[in-house]
Amino acid sequence: MAASATARIIPSEQPASAVPLSALPRGTRARIIAVSADRGECLARRLVDLGFEPGRQLEVGRRAPLGDPAVYHVADYELSLRRRDAALITVEVISTSAVPGVPEATA
Repeated sequence: MAASATARIIPSEQPASAVPLSALPRGTRARIIAVSADRGECLARRLVDLGFEPGRQLEVGRRAPLGDPAVYHVADYELSLRRRDAALITVEVISTSAVPGVPEATA
């Protein structure tokens, strides 16, 4: 049963433009492609249950003063993730909108 859950979390094909969620700057809109189970299937399932489902769109919100954690707008709510957890989520960038006065984030 665990193998079937992993198959639903991690699609087999990813576009060449796929990047980790943790690498995106504030204001970027993206579509979730996959959630990795590299740090355990329980964490991957938890991220999906929180709303980070493949196919769903999100936007990168504000970051803490030291850059970690960051807020992500998913569906109709906001979720805060640490950089190492956000790195498990692979996304495809839809659009970038620079936020005035905010420097670009570094991965």
